[in-house]
Amino acid sequence: MRATDGITRSTDDPWGAHSSTYDQMFSPLTGYIGRATIAMTETRLPVGARILDIACGSGALLIPAIERAMHKRKEGGLDKVVGCDFSPGMVALARAKAERLGDCEVFDCQVHDGQALGFDDQSFDAAFSCFGIFLFENRQSGWREAARILKSGGVFATTSWMAPEHNEMMRVQFGPLMEALPDRLKENMQPPGWLTVADPETFSSEVADAGFEDIDVRPFHTDFVLPSIDSAWYAMCDNPVSGALLRQCDSAETSRLKEAYSSALATKASGIDRPIVLRASCNILVARRR
Repeated sequence: MRATDGITRSTDDPWGAHSSTYDQMFSPLTGYIGRATIAMTETRLPVGARILDIACGSGALLIPAIERAMHKRKEGGLDKVVGCDFSPGMVALARAKAERLGDCEVFDCQVHDGQALGFDDQSFDAAFSCFGIFLFENRQSGWREAARILKSGGVFATTSWMAPEHNEMMRVQFGPLMEALPDRLKENMQPPGWLTVADPETFSSEVADAGFEDIDVRPFHTDFVLPSIDSAWYAMCDNPVSGALLRQCDSAETSRLKEAYSSALATKASGIDRPIVLRASCNILVARRR
């Protein structure tokens, strides 16, 4: 059996192929953080705000932003929310979820690369990116594009995970995998680029360099529930990044990796097939466009 237990990934839209698993497993976590991020900007958002969610994924922040706009509309507001992502599959899922809210006048979902957005300069009052831009291959382009599409004084809010040493969710899941990974796969492996902005000072500095000021970075912690060890392993294999690495392993290597992963999660579970509760820690950054 291969590392992905028979899972195959779409080469055209791997994140779209992963969208259903991602939404089911992780949206309770990222959705809660998305709502917290919006709450942190509430006093800065203008009346009738035009809002963009960059790298919206399956709608973790987009859906609460739309719900907010619907509420404002009942009070006579004209808020509009646009979600965008480079994955057509993620956009389709986010759009379907948004349409079920019932007020299609307050939102739109489009396919855009966050490193080169197809929106006019200064066309939004606020921009969000919940665990989006910090993962971009060219993160600086992502910050600059967010600044470009914002009006002067416009609100920007984004998130990044804390490093594993400060983030139990990352440490428990990925630490054992990295230790058990075959040496041939570790030889030329570089640390993930997002670790740079796990540091709040670097996070602030990069965003400031892109054209933002009045920057406030706050640590945010919450608990994250994995339903079972098996479902967590499936999600790890289904993920385009970790799955691509695991698919390079043979059957024996896969068995060792799964055992290491399962053993780590078992220490946090209350029994076989019981849920695992892990502390998830991130930084939430709020700023204004110069």
